[in-house]
Amino acid sequence: MLSKVSFYSSVTKNPLRKGKISMSVFTVTIQENVALVEYNNPPLNILTMENLKQLEQIMLELNDQAEVSVIVFTMKMQGKVYCAGMDLDEMLASKEEVDGIESYCRVSKQYYSVFDRVEKPTIYVYDGIVRGGGVEMSFFADFRIAGERINLALPEIGIGIIPGGGGTQTLARLIGEAPAKDLIMTGRSVKAEEMKSIGLVQRVFPSESLLEDALSFASDLAKHSPQGLRSAKRSIHKGRQVDLYEGLALETAVFVDNFETEDATEGITAFKEKRQPVFKNR
Repeated sequence: MLSKVSFYSSVTKNPLRKGKISMSVFTVTIQENVALVEYNNPPLNILTMENLKQLEQIMLELNDQAEVSVIVFTMKMQGKVYCAGMDLDEMLASKEEVDGIESYCRVSKQYYSVFDRVEKPTIYVYDGIVRGGGVEMSFFADFRIAGERINLALPEIGIGIIPGGGGTQTLARLIGEAPAKDLIMTGRSVKAEEMKSIGLVQRVFPSESLLEDALSFASDLAKHSPQGLRSAKRSIHKGRQVDLYEGLALETAVFVDNFETEDATEGITAFKEKRQPVFKNR
């Protein structure tokens, strides 16, 4: 089903364009305008700062590739575990450095937020047991798709700390302040049905076909104009930083820019001619 596989390494320049292969915890696959990024770091898919730095570089590289319209991220299941969170030993070690823990929090947020910062739609696919950083990172994605067996929690309160990867800010913006306080202050776990009901995920698929179904959704999304997708994301994201009337003016500016693209002309012409549009990302 998937082809054109390459492995990313921080020592390889432009690996995704040149198809160079080197050892890594990431696998990148590109097919039909959809890029799939998979993380595999057994036994628990612990997240380290070095690996997150590589992930940021991969995402930015894919954002620059014209043939990629949508970016999907997932992790290879380790038994029942999807991700156990950040490397706690690495976090503790940072306390010994000047501004260490502050820098650790700031930089981890930077790496997580790449899902939000890239112009293209990002899809975070998860299942099984997901904790801490593996949860917080998902909050920056445009779409979250869960398997039916997901068990998600932000358990930091149980050890006397709070989520430090953006969770207290992003979760409240996604689902509202009251339910965000419930999840963060209790540290309780939630499963697929509740996640869908509170708007934490947009799709839930059977665990057995999760990745296949998620890639099918991504493929459908990628059939739309890349220009249109990027414009929609830009308008929504910039609009949340201003009041309503500034947002309406911003939407007008983005709409005008988008309306003047070749893709917009093709889409309107195809609609009038009762045929499928052929978008060229121009």
